[in-house]
Amino acid sequence: MKQILRIWAVILFTSAICIRFFYASPFAATWDEVDFTLALKQYDILAMQPHFPGYPFFILGGMITHLFIENPVQSLGIFNAIMALSAAFPMYWIARHYVSRTSALIVVAVLQTSGYFSILVTQPMSEGAALAIVWWYIWSIERAFRTKRFQTQFWPVLFFALLMGIRLSYAPFGIVLILLLWQQWHEEKWRFIILFCTTVLSQLVWVSALIWNIGGITGLWKISFGFVEGHFTEWGGAVTETSEPLISRFYRLLSENIIFAGIGMHSYYLVGFFLSFLFLFVLQWKNIRCYPKVIIALGSFYFLWNLLGQNIDKPRHSYPIVAMFLCVFAISWLKRHRGIVLLLFATSQLIVSIPLMKEQQVEVPATYQLASYLEGKQQSFIVYTWEETRVMEYLQMPYEHKRFYTYDYFLQDKKYHKNDTIYVTNHLIEGFEKQGIDIKGQMEQVAVFRSNPLFDPVYHKIVLYRWKK
Repeated sequence: MKQILRIWAVILFTSAICIRFFYASPFAATWDEVDFTLALKQYDILAMQPHFPGYPFFILGGMITHLFIENPVQSLGIFNAIMALSAAFPMYWIARHYVSRTSALIVVAVLQTSGYFSILVTQPMSEGAALAIVWWYIWSIERAFRTKRFQTQFWPVLFFALLMGIRLSYAPFGIVLILLLWQQWHEEKWRFIILFCTTVLSQLVWVSALIWNIGGITGLWKISFGFVEGHFTEWGGAVTETSEPLISRFYRLLSENIIFAGIGMHSYYLVGFFLSFLFLFVLQWKNIRCYPKVIIALGSFYFLWNLLGQNIDKPRHSYPIVAMFLCVFAISWLKRHRGIVLLLFATSQLIVSIPLMKEQQVEVPATYQLASYLEGKQQSFIVYTWEETRVMEYLQMPYEHKRFYTYDYFLQDKKYHKNDTIYVTNHLIEGFEKQGIDIKGQMEQVAVFRSNPLFDPVYHKIVLYRWKK
């Protein structure tokens, strides 16, 4: 029976890993995706190629894969797929410390077949590579706490530096690295000094790349300060920037981001399967001890960061919570039970995710649909957008398009186009509404463009309006 379970698990995670290489998305459909894609041709943070904090290690990986793959968008997805493949090793080693070899393979199958993980990996975004490094980091930090060998203390320092150079928003994971340094301070002062210096120097590797690109420390300081200020006061979606009640954010984070999108992939079947399985888990609670403790601590801390400091309109920001929960859930279950139910769940994840990966690869995103629709217009016009214009720039659309965030500037610019047809998008209108401006009465709807909200929860629906003259 163990042999069957082992083969089943290997087939599942091998299939998930291989399929991702064939389904890398060819579309740069969002502002961030365009930033990353353009960075492969010319790395320039001041030109938003990419935006701050620069993601130097992610872009470097994309540049290397771009040497072999012509499409720059798919180059980033393939790099993510390579990193996701590598993550299977720390996933196995983490689980193997708590459960048998067969059970550890089942844990890898559950984590690698996660549908939302596959979607993130096949997109030209830094989350896929960052999540892979998170697993290497967790494995190394657990190992560092377990052993007294000084050499093992360096691995989490190096992996954390690599993680920060790929995705800075995962900085809260550094809390356990601080605990490791604190432990060394109380045990061996000389070890602490060496590890602390190594931590600083390793972070300077990717920071120095930003300093060199921007042109100096002063420029980097100004950009970083502006980024942090904007994140928490204007566009970042943090609790300090929105008026949404905290209980509402908590509910949306738990129900929409973690369960419905992160675990369920917008599949009622998968959500039902998971909730039923969770119910069985709760019934067995007295007989189950949750492992590993480091992941529980990291997941809890990141949950608070996601709730308070990030934009929960985007489920991709919440996926680290899902990944760590699935790991703890699977290991804790396998400590007491066989893995058949978990393998059935992993099989369901794979079955649901394959058509979604294919859909993401072949179906045209709403932003592309909008750009193409306007390209077919013959009359003289201008289109005002929120962030859609970034995609239009990338696609080199021949018509005039502009991005405005304030209503007064929009009105001022509109005066120069009295003889042109004026188009606006629903996202621009919604942005003005947040400023207390309602212009819907002056608009007439022209067209609606839709794509899967799982791939882009913000711009999956774009409504084009024409300004009434």
